[in-house]
Amino acid sequence: MRETIVDRGRAHAPGGIVGAIVNDWTIGSIVTLQSGIPIAVTQTTNFNSFAGFGTQRPNLVGDPELPSGDRSPSRWFNIDAFVVAPQFTLGSASRNPMRGPSFKNVDLSLSRRIALSAGLGLELRVEAFNLFNTTQFGAPNGVTGSAAFGTITTAFDPRVIQIAVKLTI
Repeated sequence: MRETIVDRGRAHAPGGIVGAIVNDWTIGSIVTLQSGIPIAVTQTTNFNSFAGFGTQRPNLVGDPELPSGDRSPSRWFNIDAFVVAPQFTLGSASRNPMRGPSFKNVDLSLSRRIALSAGLGLELRVEAFNLFNTTQFGAPNGVTGSAAFGTITTAFDPRVIQIAVKLTI
């Protein structure tokens, strides 16, 4: 009989009760690393709606970027870099003058299928979303003139772990 690579790996697998518990698990993972999403900055008052403009951008009068050490959910960017554009002007701010917070996430799953009898099986599954419980902030408010301008008021889910058992026929 010819030995395969899988057979050689099995030679080192534990047997008995320990082997019945730890062998034959499947692991899966999704790792997501994203830079921040572009943030559009508009203003609360649209002085140009009469001309068909759906939104109006403010004037950019400074650098909207803050050093990374100065950023916090209560002040993600330099709000003093924007002023409300007057009526009959379009505003000098570009469409997306800065980026929101980055996104780093790891999801992990462990699963195992156990054959009970002919055609009958049991599937065990453990899944962890946001495995390292990294705070994932939402986008900052980009509306000049609003009370929350430049602040982050949302966050994504913390770590979530779910366990499932399924009987398959």
